[in-house]
Amino acid sequence: MDNQEKAKKFFLEGINLFIKKEFDKAIIEFKKSLELQPKRGSIILNLSKTYFKVKNYKKAKDHLEKLISFSVSLEEKKEALLLLYEVYINLDDINGIQKLKKISSSEDYFDDFTKMKLNLYYPKLFDSVDQIKNFREGYSENIKKILYEENLNTLNLEKNPLVPPNFWLSYDGEDNLEINKKFTKLFKKIYPELNQLDLKDRVRNKKIKIGFISEFFTNHTILKLFEGIIYKLDKSKFDVYIFYSDKTLPGTRYEELKRNSMMYDYENVFLPENFYQKVNLIKEKCLDILFYTDIHMSQNLYYLTLIRLAKIQMTSWGHPETTGNSKIDYFLSSKFLEIEDCQKRYSEKVLLSNYLPMYFYKPKVINQLREDLMVKKNIYSCPQNLIKMHPSFDLAINKILKKDKKAEIYFIKDSNEELTKKFFYRLKKTVTTNIDRIYFKEKLTVEQFINDCGKSSVLLDPFIFGAGNSFHESMYYGTPTVTMPTKYLKSRIVTGAYNQMEIENPPIAKEVDEYVDLCVEFANNINLDLKKYYSEQANKNLFENEKVIQDLELKFESIVNN
Repeated sequence: MDNQEKAKKFFLEGINLFIKKEFDKAIIEFKKSLELQPKRGSIILNLSKTYFKVKNYKKAKDHLEKLISFSVSLEEKKEALLLLYEVYINLDDINGIQKLKKISSSEDYFDDFTKMKLNLYYPKLFDSVDQIKNFREGYSENIKKILYEENLNTLNLEKNPLVPPNFWLSYDGEDNLEINKKFTKLFKKIYPELNQLDLKDRVRNKKIKIGFISEFFTNHTILKLFEGIIYKLDKSKFDVYIFYSDKTLPGTRYEELKRNSMMYDYENVFLPENFYQKVNLIKEKCLDILFYTDIHMSQNLYYLTLIRLAKIQMTSWGHPETTGNSKIDYFLSSKFLEIEDCQKRYSEKVLLSNYLPMYFYKPKVINQLREDLMVKKNIYSCPQNLIKMHPSFDLAINKILKKDKKAEIYFIKDSNEELTKKFFYRLKKTVTTNIDRIYFKEKLTVEQFINDCGKSSVLLDPFIFGAGNSFHESMYYGTPTVTMPTKYLKSRIVTGAYNQMEIENPPIAKEVDEYVDLCVEFANNINLDLKKYYSEQANKNLFENEKVIQDLELKFESIVNN
């Protein structure tokens, strides 16, 4: 048997193992085949696919980049480039995406859908503040250029729905009002059918019909933030509907919400996969208020927000940023969260509740911490999603480690290991001598998370986009969080919670050095009495606050009857 036949034998065995999903074994066979025919496109392509399946994106990238430099068939090159796009997205490889954009502008390897995806790509995690500034300037100009193209190619919304990039822009620290306005115009130009679907007839209802809609009414933060409102609204005044996405994942909380419809008198509505059927099903309910809890978090539901499906459409702090969307009438916030000139940062009319706009149930913890575990010193924890780690926050981490020689700082690993690596490599550029005192924990269950917060000396609120639900859960044990709010809501939720809790001298910093000093002070002087004080104030003013519901009912009645 010559080398060509041997290579074919190994290759076919690799294909067979791939089909059986025995990916590690398939890699071995493809590598044997590649040793015998190192420039064979089909071998490299299938080996890369297999590496992608096992989430070894680095090796997939290396092989694909090598493949596109070879003389291979047009179809193989197209397939390799498409897979390389997916690899770069998972690696959050800014330079790689930029290379593909150059290829797409000079060669006809990509269809219109993929070209637009390349144009809309926005990084999850930047390396520096300067990189944010430079990337953003080019990005904004590019979006403006696409928006005003006379012959912009349209796409089919059912077949080719784009992932809106608004979510990722929320984490870079810039004002997104104007660019979000551009996105709403752009998507209505790419998908012109959106301009024809607005609700025409409006019916006067005896009770106020309000629908809450989200993909995340399951084991997710969004349900924790809004379930209390759903349950507690006065059903003699309100007919309540819960709209679930066809992408809503199963889970214990999902089943609980469905089951509780009998107890709390609301209707479950399960939206179909087809976009136009979704539209018609919502229209049939003749809603007075359609409440989108988390616009920009769900590709599956985003395009509904560009259509008028109810008399009044509103959103809130599930994703705490303005939409730039004229179809969304109100943004529900709070006097505790906003500063005086807040309206100019919103396209929606800001509706200010007198409390944080949620009825938050006190967490239940079965295996509670011993008191001695709650008073350990020098344990700093930042238990937030790593996409919240703005490059400016690295400086504060470095200063804490320098000021407190006993400090240990903990983060939680991202489900995408590459993002964790990217953040750690970035930290190493700033934290040069104390990097061995930074740790990454595995993902935690809710109870483990709450107990982990309880065992921390102090919690660190990241800059730009801070804690929300996690702060409320941390108040079960009362571990203080140090925060440094900006003028934007997404950084002000801890500050707002402290305001509602009526905390004396809360650890709210105005600049980085004050933030560091407060962190070190709390981490070295934490005691049980202080934690109990925070926890008691949360029990009194934050958890299960009945006044919230009364206030929101009045707000909803006011905007409907206005």
